[in-house]
Amino acid sequence: MRRQKAETDAWKKRAAASAELKRKRERAEQEAYAALQRAEQAERDREWAAARARRTAP
Repeated sequence: MRRQKAETDAWKKRAAASAELKRKRERAEQEAYAALQRAEQAERDREWAAARARRTAP
């Protein structure tokens, strides 16, 4: 009975560690995607500001 409980506990521990690793990977992917989106938006903002400056320049 104790051996079975120990095996179950070990399995639960491995499953939890695996799930945590998966969450960390997903979080890293989401952060990388968000950083890319921010960089692309910043480039669009710079282009928009430059075009606006050209339009309003005397």
